[in-house]
Parts: sequence; C-alpha cells; structure tokens
Amino acid sequence: MENLAFVGTIITIHILAWLTPGPLFVLIVRNSLIYSRKIGFWTSLGFSLGNLIHITLAVFGISIIIQSSPLAFNVIKFLGAGYLIYLGIKTFLLKIEAQKADHPTEHKDISNLQAVKIGFLANISSTGAYLFFASIFSTVLSSSSPFWVILFLAITMPLNTFVMSSILTIFFTQKNVKIIYGKFQHIINQCLGVALILLALLSLLKK
Repeated sequence: MENLAFVGTIITIHILAWLTPGPLFVLIVRNSLIYSRKIGFWTSLGFSLGNLIHITLAVFGISIIIQSSPLAFNVIKFLGAGYLIYLGIKTFLLKIEAQKADHPTEHKDISNLQAVKIGFLANISSTGAYLFFASIFSTVLSSSSPFWVILFLAITMPLNTFVMSSILTIFFTQKNVKIIYGKFQHIINQCLGVALILLALLSLLKK
C-alpha cells in the first residue's frame, strides 16, 4: 500500500505539472492550432520519447552528473532556450507566410517526423525536465523502492505525457476552436510566438 500511495503521488504531481502552462504546453497548443490534430498527436509522441530519455538518464544517475557540471547544464540550457526562441520567431512570423497563401487561415501540415522532432527536441533540451525527473527518480532510488515501482513509473510517466498532451490536442482542434483561430490567427500566432520566446528567456534567468 505504501508503494502504491508513493506511485500515486508521483503520477498526480506529473498530471498537475501538465496543467501548469510551460514550453511543452504552449508547443502542443501551437502545433494543434496551426497544423492539425494528427500533428498534435505526433508532437505528443515526441514529448513522450523525450521523457523516456530523461527517465533513463535519471535512473542511471547521468542527470545528477549533468546538474553538477555547470558547463554541461548551461550548454543544454542555452540550446533549449535557443530552440524555443527559434520556434517562437517562426510562429510569430507565420502571419506573413500565411498571407502569401491562397487560403490565409490554413497552414500546410508538417511531416509526422518533423512533429515528433519538435516535441522530442523541446523536451530533451529542457533543463526543467532534467531537474524534475532527476528529483523524482533520485527519491525513488534512495527510498529502496522495489523494481516494479521504477518500471511502472518509467512506463506510466511517458504514457501520461502522451495522454495529457493528446487531450489538449483534441480540445484545440475542435471545430469551434479552429473557427476562432481562423478569425484571429495573426494575433494568436503572435501571442504563441511571444510566449515561447518569454519562456525561453525565463529559462535562461533560472540558475
């Protein structure tokens, strides 16, 4: 029972973390609104694959090494912030690109692989994710929890990420939501772009 309560607490924390707007939250909204539900699902898969890498690094203690190395930590931090700024600028400028198209409220889908890459790179280059998973699994390992707890979390947390981000995708690809986006896409794109850039700058300010 104690182990079940422990696992339940961690999963609850992970769900609540998804309800707090951050880079991944903004990205899944961006890809769902600008592209399609399918692209949103593939982006979610990219997030989940990133989680698997974070968990693997945390279990083997590599995340702790990264945290203890200012150079490695800062390299990841600047790469992650740079990637978010790139996506933010690209999103901000989508209005200009759309105006050149025959259908200004429609954007051509990116490939499935591109969507996975966006989700994966955004997640794997997030220092916040390194800290989150390192703290979770260092607690699990130091508490001498049975192997099934580690395995269960390693499977459930990426799955939870996929489910939570997919729920957001389904919501933001509803017909009524898409109609609103079509009317105000230039403003929404600019807001999403600015949000990504601000989140990147905030990540750089964190020590």
